[in-house]
Amino acid sequence: MQADSLPSLAQLQARVAELEARLAKRDDTVQAHIQLLGELLDNSLANVFAADRSMRLIAINRTARETFERYRGFVPQIGDYVPQFLINQPDIMGRLAPVWPRVLAGEAFIDTITLGPPDAPRHYEIRYHPLHDAQQQVQGGYLFAYDITERTAEQERLRQAEEALRQSQKMEAVGQLTGGIAHDFNNLLGSLLGALELAEQRLSQQRLADTARMLGLGRSNALRASALVQRLLAFSRQQTLMPQAVDVQRLVADMHDLIRSSTGRHIDFQDRTLAAQWSIRIDPQQLENALLNLCINARDAMPLGGTLRIGCVNADLEAADAKRLDLPPGHYLRIRVEDTGVGMSSEVLQRALEPFFTTKPLGQGTGLGLSMVYGFVRQSGGQLLIDSVIGQGTCIHLYLPRDRSAPATCHDEPATSATAPLQARGCRIMLVEDQPALRLVLVEVLTELGHQVQAFEGGHPALESLKEGPPPDLLITDVGLPGRVDGYQLAEAYQNLVEHAPVLLITGYDAADTMHFARPDRRTELLHKPFDLSTLGERIERLLGIAPHPR
Repeated sequence: MQADSLPSLAQLQARVAELEARLAKRDDTVQAHIQLLGELLDNSLANVFAADRSMRLIAINRTARETFERYRGFVPQIGDYVPQFLINQPDIMGRLAPVWPRVLAGEAFIDTITLGPPDAPRHYEIRYHPLHDAQQQVQGGYLFAYDITERTAEQERLRQAEEALRQSQKMEAVGQLTGGIAHDFNNLLGSLLGALELAEQRLSQQRLADTARMLGLGRSNALRASALVQRLLAFSRQQTLMPQAVDVQRLVADMHDLIRSSTGRHIDFQDRTLAAQWSIRIDPQQLENALLNLCINARDAMPLGGTLRIGCVNADLEAADAKRLDLPPGHYLRIRVEDTGVGMSSEVLQRALEPFFTTKPLGQGTGLGLSMVYGFVRQSGGQLLIDSVIGQGTCIHLYLPRDRSAPATCHDEPATSATAPLQARGCRIMLVEDQPALRLVLVEVLTELGHQVQAFEGGHPALESLKEGPPPDLLITDVGLPGRVDGYQLAEAYQNLVEHAPVLLITGYDAADTMHFARPDRRTELLHKPFDLSTLGERIERLLGIAPHPR
């Protein structure tokens, strides 16, 4: 290389000056960037802390310094040993000590904590991160602590508002329920008292046929009151169903008098059900309640009179139709309850199945009718659909699955008369019932059947009698008895005393509450209040089929 091709000293100096200027500019940019990050951190809403592996504070932003000064009365400084300046802050140290080893192990995570006195707590969301060097070695950790006290308070206010709204809705529903039930019960009790008064008058006039008719009307209203109570019991939980094979045509035929007495003379009731249709497997009493509810709704939709029809038809649902109905494909019986009433608007139709929804004035309906029918039908494996046109009427369709187990039908066998002799010889029966009127009726019935009856008002004297012996052939006891000995305990003592001892439990509560007591190796049955005497006779006859053997 020739000497004249080498850069001159002046050129070298100029080049060095240019490089130094570029480096200075780059340093200025880095410093500006670092300064900007610092300002951003200082002005962040988060409380920012960083510490090395020995828990020496190496960074703290302005928000964190102000937070410590406001709520703790001091300001941590760079270089401070964290456990030292938190020695008088056990609430903070207690939350930091368990998590710091996780940070030094390289874990990043989020924690939510509450600090401060109980009367003025502060809530924080803390994001922990490990601090790495250029070789990705953990040299400490840092955290961002966000004060979420206001957010937490707002969430609590929202929760309280929602709870208040739910309570308000609950009280509104209870008020509506109470008014509706009172209205329904007053109607039933008014009819019942009127029928009994007329029966008393007809009896004094020796008009026995009219007396029997009035007593039958009173009985039907008592059964309706019982069905209303069952609806209330079932509202709080899924009701206990006892399905069996049912012939709907025969079931509706047995309901003719009840439907006509419930709907009134201004309603033309037409039974369009057909014989030889598929039987369904369902709880017959609940189906009767459901159909009666639908008939009463139809009556209310026809205040000036009209036509009520009940019909049924076999329905073979293919995949497409079954999917539309949210049912498995298969064979169903479709029951139709149709009226020529006022119909429903689209708005009412959309809410018709909601619990407590009713278009009736306050106190004249519970809003439970359709929702309870819907729940019962769905629980039985079926579906309910509503077709309604304003001014033309409403048709309720019930799709219920076909029974394939047996051709048995509803009421195939006549009920055993309560006055028929149960056994060739009288049996010794212990009766425990705290209600005097019911106890008197049961004693009369059992005595007329030829049995010897020991009647007790409470569980304790009955238990003492069991211990003194001899044991009875059958125990009939109410579940809820006054005093320290209830029906469960009495039955337990009796069945421990006598092998295969038969027990008939009587209850006015939901059957689901007492079914747990019955065991396969025990002869225990449940009778739900109110009951008719023929059912009582059937249960006694079944339980006394095998004589007990004293140990």
